[in-house]
Amino acid sequence: MRQLTDWAVLVEQGTPIAALEYHTPDRIHIFNQFYQWGEARALPVYVWNPGYSAIQQLVSDRGQYILQPTERSIEEDILQALLQESEPGIYLLEGVLHNNTDQLSQALCYQLLNVYYHAQWNSKPHYWVLLETYVQLPLELQPFIPVLSHLLPDRQQVNAIVTQFCKQHSWLSNADLKAQRTLITACQGLPIGEIEMILARTLALADTLEQVAPLILEHKINKLRGRGLEYFAEPDVPTAAGLDLLEQRLETIAALLRPEAQQYGLKLPTGMVLWGPPGTGKSLSAKLAANKMGLPLLAANWGILLSNPNPDRALKEFIALVTSLAPCVLYWDDFDKGFAGWDSNADGGISRRLSATLLTWMQEHQEPVYTIATVNRLGMLPPELVRRFEDIFFVDLPHEGARYEVFNLHLTKYFSLFRESSESPWTDDQWRRLLTEYRICTPAEIGNAVRRCAEEAFYQGRAGQIALEDLLEQRQQFTPAMERESEQMQAIRNQATYARPASGSDRSRFAYVHRELFG
Repeated sequence: MRQLTDWAVLVEQGTPIAALEYHTPDRIHIFNQFYQWGEARALPVYVWNPGYSAIQQLVSDRGQYILQPTERSIEEDILQALLQESEPGIYLLEGVLHNNTDQLSQALCYQLLNVYYHAQWNSKPHYWVLLETYVQLPLELQPFIPVLSHLLPDRQQVNAIVTQFCKQHSWLSNADLKAQRTLITACQGLPIGEIEMILARTLALADTLEQVAPLILEHKINKLRGRGLEYFAEPDVPTAAGLDLLEQRLETIAALLRPEAQQYGLKLPTGMVLWGPPGTGKSLSAKLAANKMGLPLLAANWGILLSNPNPDRALKEFIALVTSLAPCVLYWDDFDKGFAGWDSNADGGISRRLSATLLTWMQEHQEPVYTIATVNRLGMLPPELVRRFEDIFFVDLPHEGARYEVFNLHLTKYFSLFRESSESPWTDDQWRRLLTEYRICTPAEIGNAVRRCAEEAFYQGRAGQIALEDLLEQRQQFTPAMERESEQMQAIRNQATYARPASGSDRSRFAYVHRELFG
């Protein structure tokens, strides 16, 4: 897509009308840019939107760009009014397209075509720019009206904004580089104008640069959550118990983020699929990946994008946002559920169209964005999308050694006895009994059992205390998913050979020993 700076080139080629997608906080920056272009061409710059009853002229007043009303009042139709006059200038028109292609009437389409031809016939320079937060023109207008975009700033641009901000306030310029890098990461994903506004606003609430970053990060997290996204600046998760082969692969991928990797032509892979039954730790592994790479995690939901009133716009904005946040880990939870029936026209072809857009982006993007998708049923994903992931790991039920690690992971969370001592308070025989009882349980079910024991102990007045019998009794209180949904769970596990295992063989002292029935 062409960028804002391409407008000057298009004008030299004789293009009289263009559309520009922009973020509302960047409005003043865009006005300033067109004012400079107007001065270079000795042309006035005019602004209009439905909130004005008269055309406004953009002027410079003591170093600031302001809008002054003119005597050219607009009672009804701005397009018709401008078509009937030949006043030269650059006209920035907001709200003409109404942000929705379906609302473009036939009359409006013809008016825009008339603008194109009238401006070419007019001997006086007459340029129109349609400003919208989202532009999707009808097919018949696309050859005549090029669409420009004012993109979100990348990390280098954010770095320049933060550096300038610190220089303007001497008490911030002495902050260490780590604090500045944290602030840059917090500002990524916001429009330039919004970054400048939020930085200025936080000055009254912070005494040091270290206090500014959390305030901006909170603002960004709330903003993304309103779009159905979750942003984790530094995912704080423990090691994923028993997933040793997956951890090894993540360490290799993390090494590719080093600057020296580019010297050997190496770059970050596209991503990986974590496949397996529910509750086996796939979501935790995605957070672990971001933690190991030292990158923020952006958790998305394909279903939310599909249910948006304008899914094409939602996906387009989402891709632009992810690109601006690079380097990052993009995480899709239950990715397969959003693609149920993707190859049919049950939803009017929305799933098929959006999956094609996502596929193209995953194939062509150059930014360091590592995509992780968790799925229960790999077959629900379009095959051409699955091929874009370099790695497919199967996360199965934990073996004996992994279950031992999962238990200790949760026991140390609630019971000090397991944190303070390097040795387990239970004997190996007791552990073998416990591991056998929980053999077909998922890590999520093990974690829930430990938590329920902690709650029960607190209720009984023995908080922080647990006995082996508590967990054995708790095991009798629920039916594992492997029993409750045995057919569906086993159907998923039967296809494990089509992926790389996330766990290696059990080398712990609790490893199950296979014995020959007949000697």
